[in-house]
Amino acid sequence: MHTTTPGSDVSERAEKSAAKIEQLSSSAREALGRAAETASSGLRHAGERGQEWMHHQEELLEGARECVRRHPVASVMIAVGVGMLFSRFTHH
Repeated sequence: MHTTTPGSDVSERAEKSAAKIEQLSSSAREALGRAAETASSGLRHAGERGQEWMHHQEELLEGARECVRRHPVASVMIAVGVGMLFSRFTHH
């Protein structure tokens, strides 16, 4: 028959509690590591997409500049027309 003393019972419970705390702590560290990796990956992807968008925007702007250089008179006439339409729509 196994007999336990009050001191040994408390010691066993303390050891089991310490083991459980270590297990929970390890699980929490793993979960935080996965969350950090996911966030990092998302930020990396967003940064790449932002750079792609900026490059595309620069290409469009350069295309518009080239069009104005090739057709300056038509560009001015279009700008005047758009300005007149805008004025007409906003004038009460």
